[in-house]
Amino acid sequence: MLDVRIRDRHDLRRASVKKPSPLERSSQEIDPERIFAPTADIVPLQRATLPQEIVKAIAQLIRRGVWKADEMIPAEKELAAMFGVGRSTVREAVKSLAVMGVIESRAGEGSFLRQPSSEMLAGSMMWGLLLSERNLEDLLEARILVEVECAGKAAESREDEVPSRLYWIIDNMKNNFRDYARFMALDNEFHVLLAKSSGNVLYSTMAETIQGLVRTWYSATYDIPGTMDKTIREHTQIADAVRDQDAHAAKEAMKGHLSQAGSRLRIALE
Repeated sequence: MLDVRIRDRHDLRRASVKKPSPLERSSQEIDPERIFAPTADIVPLQRATLPQEIVKAIAQLIRRGVWKADEMIPAEKELAAMFGVGRSTVREAVKSLAVMGVIESRAGEGSFLRQPSSEMLAGSMMWGLLLSERNLEDLLEARILVEVECAGKAAESREDEVPSRLYWIIDNMKNNFRDYARFMALDNEFHVLLAKSSGNVLYSTMAETIQGLVRTWYSATYDIPGTMDKTIREHTQIADAVRDQDAHAAKEAMKGHLSQAGSRLRIALE
């Protein structure tokens, strides 16, 4: 877990911000002093190799009121310097927060924290899982409850194009073992396709929400030898069951896959 230490508010060091030119300003004037005034001195993190650690750190800052709704967060370069990590790590973390609906990008201005809202199921679910003290176990349980049912319903759907698309995804995963980001994107696509094939809009929404968190957590498992090969085999078992229109086999294959993936993730995060 990252150690984000926030000093007393009377001992702040404001980030150095270059004021935008008139052309860069929107119709609503933005005061950089107001934007970064709440930002406390963030000590560079001792260990930050995974995007989810930055997500947790940012969530901690938000919960403490360091950054508030409708305020602009520091730019990618500044966040990387604050946390002592690479810009790619920050970029992935911010992308996950955007998917959750926590952050929104405004053209010509930057990234802002959104007002809390219950209008989007996906954002609400993700934010709740992110802030939960049991967020890892919550995620694993939610995946089994939602995605196992989706696999079964996909097998019952009898849509001929679904199995062929699943196999296409698997073949592409085999060709991207060295590209973690592409492999993860294909992994996400596999699970989202099954959810959409269930014919249930809510299942689809929840599965896409869960996959947003999967992008943050599960890349940690790729450094465990054999993880990608096992993922391919487990995905193939699911695809075979969907092709055979065997709902029971599809559910069992998905349950086994998610259980194994969860075990790999626990090992990676130890």
